[in-house]
Amino acid sequence: MDVEAVKAAIVRALSERSALPPYAELCELHQVLLRHIEVLNPLAAERIDGLNHGTVAWYGKRAKLDSIPYEVCAGLGSGLQSAASHVQSLGYTLRFLLENSGVQGRAE
Repeated sequence: MDVEAVKAAIVRALSERSALPPYAELCELHQVLLRHIEVLNPLAAERIDGLNHGTVAWYGKRAKLDSIPYEVCAGLGSGLQSAASHVQSLGYTLRFLLENSGVQGRAE
């Protein structure tokens, strides 16, 4: 797991822009984000399921985790604005997964 590559993808997805990037760039970033999400999702799920079930922390994280498959399947949408918004949302999701996967501590 290349934690620096994951962090770079997060920065790209969440960076503030004065203009929307080209659709092709959003498509490429979308694919990068999906690959990282696919790798980190089971690692985060394992750690989250290790929390004390029924607690507020577990419930909040589990709810976010359960929403990820729906977000991933949503696709980029029909326009440039929807694609940019979806990529940004995936960036936040990837950051959540990285923070909850445990790989960040092992790699640093």
